[in-house]
Amino acid sequence: METERRKFKRLLPRDLTFAVFRPHFSNLGKVKDISIGGLALEYVLNKTKNTGFSAIDIFLTDDFFYLRRIPSKTIYDREIDEESRSVKTMRCGLQFGDLTPTQQSQIEYFLQNYTTFH
Repeated sequence: METERRKFKRLLPRDLTFAVFRPHFSNLGKVKDISIGGLALEYVLNKTKNTGFSAIDIFLTDDFFYLRRIPSKTIYDREIDEESRSVKTMRCGLQFGDLTPTQQSQIEYFLQNYTTFH
């Protein structure tokens, strides 16, 4: 059994919470869980996997909430092995990088207002 290595408890975001990888906006994914330290998302592989350091935007499609340029580091990016899927779907775990005080506050606001416990 795998040991939990996360420092922060992950929460479930609203159904219509998405993240997009910067700077080219090449992959858009549905956020599966999120914490003050990072998030996990699933996306359909467009051209390339997301590796290394980058930034993401997090947004709700049913609200005006939008977080821009959140620094992040890819912790894992692997294919979801399900035969029922007709397209290559990836699950990616991201750790947030050095957040500005404003970004930190915005993520805390998101966690308090747009998430629920598992």
